[in-house]
Amino acid sequence: MYWPETRRAAAVQVIDGFDPTLTVTGRILVVDDDRSFGGFMLAALQSRGHDVEWAGCLQDGLTCLYASRYDLVIIDLRLPDGNGVEFLRDATDEGLLADSSAIILTGYEFEQPDDIRVFHKPLDLDPFLDRMGAIIAQTKRRRSVPRVVAGRHSGTARDNGRPAPDYRIDLILYTSPASEKCQKAIRTVRAVLDRYNASQVRYRICDLSNPASCGDEDPVLFTPTLVKRGPGPRTWIVGNLDQPELLMDLLEVSGVERRRD
Repeated sequence: MYWPETRRAAAVQVIDGFDPTLTVTGRILVVDDDRSFGGFMLAALQSRGHDVEWAGCLQDGLTCLYASRYDLVIIDLRLPDGNGVEFLRDATDEGLLADSSAIILTGYEFEQPDDIRVFHKPLDLDPFLDRMGAIIAQTKRRRSVPRVVAGRHSGTARDNGRPAPDYRIDLILYTSPASEKCQKAIRTVRAVLDRYNASQVRYRICDLSNPASCGDEDPVLFTPTLVKRGPGPRTWIVGNLDQPELLMDLLEVSGVERRRD
């Protein structure tokens, strides 16, 4: 699955969980120049109750994104007018995939980017359809989180209904207390955040050994995992953050200002 990255940002690895009980229907755009496969995919997705549109090239896909919003975009890697990976990144830069999810679906082997989820043809159809439904459910659940929008920034609502401070980024680090990698990740995140305006960052640490302290959990499979929960679609950085530049990229893209002192 692809979560917003721009040309300025380094790739981040994405991990998401799957719970078939979360499967719901949604709006899907399929971008694929193979009419036979495109027709098959439309019929299969529609059989699960999804509202599906098809585009045969990147230009048509871009037109669809400008005209409407989708819960999920499924795009081929190689199309007559370009590359699916670059298309997703360009669409993200234009703000066309805000609050949406997207995947690459291809029959080609290639060096996969860490920031985009890739599925390969041929498909085991029923598990694939289950997974698409789960992705849509996660997308809608993420989109339903109450937010207060002020200018270019977004905030979150407190439990008492009053708006929270106008954070520019909302981060949560999932850890396991006995893990040295997690302790290293905590130190790395703290060192990076010390360089930025603390009033513009909401940051929490969730100890997965105490789920009650985590509230609305993300689908996390590994620790440490740093999740950007907002603004926009969530972004996962998985690992011990040996490359703090990944976090710095997220902060810069979200408009968090560096400390002046």
